[in-house]
Amino acid sequence: MKEGLSYDERREWARSLYIKEDISIRDIALKVSADEVIVRSWIQEGRWSEIKRSLLTSKAMQLDYFYRALESITSRTVAGQAFDNLKDVDLIVKYTTAIKNLESETGIASIVQVAEVFTTWLLRRDPELSRKITPQFDAFIREQDVTQPKEII
Repeated sequence: MKEGLSYDERREWARSLYIKEDISIRDIALKVSADEVIVRSWIQEGRWSEIKRSLLTSKAMQLDYFYRALESITSRTVAGQAFDNLKDVDLIVKYTTAIKNLESETGIASIVQVAEVFTTWLLRRDPELSRKITPQFDAFIREQDVTQPKEII
């Protein structure tokens, strides 16, 4: 562990480990030098589980799935096979529609990804400002209803 990390820096590190890595809460607590009870309270207060779950269905992950599925169906045709039936055509239409919808949608996973990239960038340029803005981003993210898609106006 890096020596001299503040409480907030250890919490942010724990948050990053919890959301991005597949490691236990105990291991997170050991890495950031915090008690497991504290890490569990951070997870609950910050709604990290909801954020982690939303990232599993992030736009990038879903787009990757749909593109791979679409490629699988169309590769059969390229290999000289005709579509087996109208089911393949129906799937192609559904996948391309889903891709189009996902590419024009902004969800909580996108907000989290932008927040992480921005705060990391800002930390390198102005650590003090980053320490002030990161909790604001966290509050903003916690206030979003991760179970409901947002419409862009």
